[in-house]
Amino acid sequence: MVTPSKIDLKLEPIDEWHSTEEITDICADGKKILLLSSSGTRILALDWQNRRVDTIPLNTRVIPPRGIASDRYYIYVYNDKTLYRLAKDNWTMVAWLNNIRVTGLANYAPGEMLVSDKEREVIWRKTLFRESRTFLDRGDNITRPGAMALFPDGVFGVLVAPDFLVKVNRAGIVFNRCKVPQGIEMLVTDKNGQAFLMQRGKSVIWILRDNTINGYELPRTLNPIGIAIIEDQIAVLDSGTKIIFYSIPGR
Repeated sequence: MVTPSKIDLKLEPIDEWHSTEEITDICADGKKILLLSSSGTRILALDWQNRRVDTIPLNTRVIPPRGIASDRYYIYVYNDKTLYRLAKDNWTMVAWLNNIRVTGLANYAPGEMLVSDKEREVIWRKTLFRESRTFLDRGDNITRPGAMALFPDGVFGVLVAPDFLVKVNRAGIVFNRCKVPQGIEMLVTDKNGQAFLMQRGKSVIWILRDNTINGYELPRTLNPIGIAIIEDQIAVLDSGTKIIFYSIPGR
């Protein structure tokens, strides 16, 4: 059990990038940030250091767009009912999983994803050949699963109700439950195994490392709705119109 600390720390922004259109969600893709347009018609690939933006058109409009994730070969986007997969080699998008309420994604293997399904209270493993298998369910004390993330050494984290971060291995065995602040909806990790947690609309980020969790205020961030980790920096999507960058503490 980890007891959250008080929010008595602050991170100062180091950079800022403004979008010319409204963005729904972001994710890291190597050294780039992928931005899902709220129009549901395209993805923007931002190389923020060079201020270069490439456009990836979607051959199927995603209405309403809800989230985005990526792995080595594919980009994944979803709305309220369907998870789509977009191949990076030809930019062809297909419906990959239907009739599902996606609340979290984590890369299990190249082309394979773990998918949180909040309505069915199950986490699916979607294989490379489109087979769906149950990875975790209520029998594993997975209640209303939400955001997911991949930790080092093949460990996965998933937010479950009411306020826990559950860690599970590749065999689907839960081995750790950590209490986190209430209302947490966003979860990402870095290569060192630190977890970064946020609540939509709250300008605070919680960083979990070595069973210690600290809260940091985020000046200039008014309404965070997305988060990504790019090398040693935190990228926060604010109000759908800009990305504010912060250094990871201790780096």
